[in-house]
Amino acid sequence: MRERRSFGSGPIVTYEEFLRIVARTGAIGRLPNSEQRVCLEADPTIPTMIVAGPGSGKTTVLVLRVLRHIVVDHLRPEQILITTFTVKAAREIRSRLIEWGEALFEQARTEPISQTDREFLAHVDINRVVTGTLDSVCQEALGSDRHADEPPLVTLESFAASVILQRRGGLGASFRNNQAVLGAFLSPFTLGDDPPTTLAEAANTLVPIIDRFIQDRVDVESFGAADQPEAHRIVREIDSTYRRYLRENNLLDFSGLEEALLERLRARLIPILLADVRAVLVDEYQDTNALQEAIYFELVEACQASFTVVGDDDQSLYRFRGATIELFRAFIDRCRNRLGRAPAGPLYLIENYRSTDEIVAFFNAFVRTDPNFGPARIQPPKPVIRSNNGQGQVPILAMFRPDSQTLANDLTDFIEAVFRGSGYRDPQGRLINGLRGNREAGDLGDAVFLASSVLEMQKPYFGNPPKARFTHHLRNAMASRDMQMFNPRGRSLRDIEHVEQLLGLVLLSIDPPDRPGGSLYSSMAITNVAKFFMNRWVAAARQFLQTNPPPVYGRTLAQEMSEWRDYCLRGTGDKASSRDWPFLDVIYGLIPWLDYFEIDPEGQVYLEALSRAAGQAAGFSAYRSRLVRPQNPGSPNDHGRLSIEAIIRDVLTPLAENVIDVDEEIMPSVPRDRLNVMTIHQAKGLEFPLVIVDVGTDFTTNHPKNRFRRFPEQPSSTAMIEDLLAPFTPDLGALRTQRNGLDRSFEDLIRLYYVAFSRPQSALMLVGCDKALKWTNNIKNVALGWRQDESWAWRDQSPQPTGRRLPAMVSPPNLLFV
Repeated sequence: MRERRSFGSGPIVTYEEFLRIVARTGAIGRLPNSEQRVCLEADPTIPTMIVAGPGSGKTTVLVLRVLRHIVVDHLRPEQILITTFTVKAAREIRSRLIEWGEALFEQARTEPISQTDREFLAHVDINRVVTGTLDSVCQEALGSDRHADEPPLVTLESFAASVILQRRGGLGASFRNNQAVLGAFLSPFTLGDDPPTTLAEAANTLVPIIDRFIQDRVDVESFGAADQPEAHRIVREIDSTYRRYLRENNLLDFSGLEEALLERLRARLIPILLADVRAVLVDEYQDTNALQEAIYFELVEACQASFTVVGDDDQSLYRFRGATIELFRAFIDRCRNRLGRAPAGPLYLIENYRSTDEIVAFFNAFVRTDPNFGPARIQPPKPVIRSNNGQGQVPILAMFRPDSQTLANDLTDFIEAVFRGSGYRDPQGRLINGLRGNREAGDLGDAVFLASSVLEMQKPYFGNPPKARFTHHLRNAMASRDMQMFNPRGRSLRDIEHVEQLLGLVLLSIDPPDRPGGSLYSSMAITNVAKFFMNRWVAAARQFLQTNPPPVYGRTLAQEMSEWRDYCLRGTGDKASSRDWPFLDVIYGLIPWLDYFEIDPEGQVYLEALSRAAGQAAGFSAYRSRLVRPQNPGSPNDHGRLSIEAIIRDVLTPLAENVIDVDEEIMPSVPRDRLNVMTIHQAKGLEFPLVIVDVGTDFTTNHPKNRFRRFPEQPSSTAMIEDLLAPFTPDLGALRTQRNGLDRSFEDLIRLYYVAFSRPQSALMLVGCDKALKWTNNIKNVALGWRQDESWAWRDQSPQPTGRRLPAMVSPPNLLFV
């Protein structure tokens, strides 16, 4: 590493003066605690590792360290980069930076500083701090450096990458010619350990492996060498064909996007956005992958930048996306070896400002329940989290009932009492003041229901209709009391009534059945699943049309659809003045008669997903998601007809095959009058007054199909992918496989529920079914205190039998059953 240049251009104020200014800045309100001050004071010329427990103020530290870089180290905001793991976290940090930064700069200008420094603070623009997820930073950095004669880079969503892999990446031909070989190779990585039976299933299983080739920096040539199994060689060829197609068409998937930035950094062709960066701060470093680690090290070295990482090994959730907790655990050694400098740290933030004593004690005990988890943590493990809030007089609540329907009804009673009634009173008297929402501003939005999965229906099997899951019962129970929940991930887009109506109206508009020869989709080479749902959508649209929707702005729905039919069938009518139309114009042209998509928060999320599907197809579909005016309507080669087929194949079929995910992050906030329903992954970094955690509503039998979600008997598919690739990633593989795949699978479950149990501010409730509490129960579940050696902490902590008869249920003393 070359000699470092000096850091900053001389302080505006000293560090001690900076702290005094922080204390006098009203928007900030208080001095950092002693742990936070150690992190803020760390020498910026030395990399710094901060281990931040839940609720310990890591956002405060990150924001104040940025402000320290500006007023103590005299960096300009555009010289500072902060990356976060989620868009929500980036928004939170940017909002806090603006609020605190502007107030602190104003306060600093009142201090005895030079006129030059006063003018600097008067004109400094805190908005110029580069903030975002690493993917968004990569997109902006590479996009801003594009020459005028270069085509823009198009970044693909996962579904678009899967479609290209099938059609242009060689998977289609390889799967047809080598189905038995590929099926045997891919079956360990599917949900039921069954070989994929369709091309789409094969693509969805293969995409995570091909993504890992880049994320884990795999030696792909060695993976697919002549001495490797035939399946390896086939997969290497598919990957090669796929990557070549992306390069030739200026397309990037997200792993390719990050790889492109790394290549620029290695060549010292640093994008303008990052060229003058002098401080790099990384949030949630525990969820970094090997490719991202290489980007950070390369950027820090190239720019001789200060480097601060913040994370918590106990809160690493994203192994399934390539996150590598082992990189955070080994950060000290890896940073020393890569940058030639021993980092400061680990520095610990363990004072919790979020939760009550009871909640902190509960999640502290949980993370230490299983001795086998100890070696998976940073060594030595971070100290026990301390509560700063004191006792809340609300013990950990537990509601268990015989079945999901009864539980949904009783939980709705509880929620109604807390937020709509006079509060919940415990018949046993252990809730001294009861439990009630804030009388002035409290509402359902102060609570969240967390689960490993929030789907409202199970997958159908053998042609049987899907069974309702707990969240479906909860939605209905709440609706019966005139309450609603916000759960856009709970239902597949293709199954939602309003989405069915909209997509059916779309099909009737662009592919009507009165076309000579009938609807195009019915005779196209698409899956039977896709045709089944398209038929269902059309039926839903016809039922909706029978309600005779009223005109909107003097225009009827029939008129709107007729104009699109005239254009698509004959190239005539009012729309014929244009040679082509964006498909999105069809969707948005129909929305006025389906105001659900405009006024309902879930509807807005669904509409964004439909729009994103159409927009992404523009990057790979033959007619770029546009309807072309027909010139020879009767010809099978007419461009108008072919453009409709492209939209059916590239937009509507992925929707029918359920490969489009919703993105609820488009909502700046969840409506206050709805109960939040989230996966635990979604809730990472968030906090709520009341948190209800599903610890087993699905688990009423010891069924093998659900063991991976509660007490795995074999490594998860993600752990098996890691083991598969370990020999071809010498640096990462050896580090990762220090613990076997089954151990890593248990670790992931422990971390998942540790995150869930550490979200609440005032009250935590666990919900599940009674069978999980039976003293002789064999439905082992990590969330309920089962250890990997099959001993059960909850049973150990319960009053022990004194005679021959065993208790019916466990009753750990730290839970209040309601």
